[in-house]
Amino acid sequence: MAASPPAARTVSARVPSRHALAVLAGALAVLAWALMTVGAFVRSTESGLGCPDWPICHGKLVAGGGHALTEEAHRWVASILVIGALALVGFAWARCRGERRVTRPLVAVLLLLAAQVALGAITVLLKNVSWTVVIHYGGAAALVASLVLVAVRLRWPSPAPVPRDGFSRLLLWFATLSYFLLLAGSTVANTDSHEACGEGFPLCNGTLAPGLNHHVVINLVHRVWAGAMLIFAFWVFARARRARAASIPIVRAAGAVAGLYLLQAAIGIVVVAVGEDTAFEVIHSSIGSLTWAAIALLVALERTIGGPSRASAPGSAPAAQAVRAPA
Repeated sequence: MAASPPAARTVSARVPSRHALAVLAGALAVLAWALMTVGAFVRSTESGLGCPDWPICHGKLVAGGGHALTEEAHRWVASILVIGALALVGFAWARCRGERRVTRPLVAVLLLLAAQVALGAITVLLKNVSWTVVIHYGGAAALVASLVLVAVRLRWPSPAPVPRDGFSRLLLWFATLSYFLLLAGSTVANTDSHEACGEGFPLCNGTLAPGLNHHVVINLVHRVWAGAMLIFAFWVFARARRARAASIPIVRAAGAVAGLYLLQAAIGIVVVAVGEDTAFEVIHSSIGSLTWAAIALLVALERTIGGPSRASAPGSAPAAQAVRAPA
């Protein structure tokens, strides 16, 4: 085998290993989820205008105190995420520049970072108008998904796209509907519609046919949608156990998604029962974001190592050679 050119060996020595970059991408995805949780705390404590200007706060680099400190903490975490993501893109591009299945999600990370910075500024300058907050939240969810995809593609190199089948199409529908459910939940919170149905569940204001206004409609749509997606999550898990029996990471991810959906539903009922409560509202939002991160992982795994179950495909390798979770 021919020796690698000196320049290639030098670049390889300076760039972290593929495994290290996968760990970094995963850590940044976790940090992005944590940032979404901090954002939920900012909203629940009404600290979004603690810093009415951007990027400084009350004309200072560090204003501190009360709502300003809460909003500044959100900006500091965001700054760490941006720096880490830029480092990831630079290193991963240097190591994997010939792999389009890695470089394309890296480009998505860069574009989403730029969009999130711009949306953050617009949200502050427009005084937290609800639609800007919801779009900003949706951008954060898309960034989490992109980082997760980068982590999976670095961890499981794949030379070509995996074949698609009925399960992969079902999963695409599930992920799409879950993403818009996330936005619907953010709309409920940012339009003050979370108490439109009172503190009862499943009834709304004590009846199955409440008087309708836009707050009640937003609340009811979210409730019905969430209930349907809970059933859908367990259907996906059941299908994964049959269609992807040979791919343990996919089955485990599908099980985690179903479990998180169930936990999120239980917390949602508690939030309705207790009314205004910052802690439960933040937990509800955080688990919702974590559920989305798990869905992003499931989709990334499917698009990287998925395909018809090896155990049942004609001419397939023995089950002992099935794709398994990393040790």
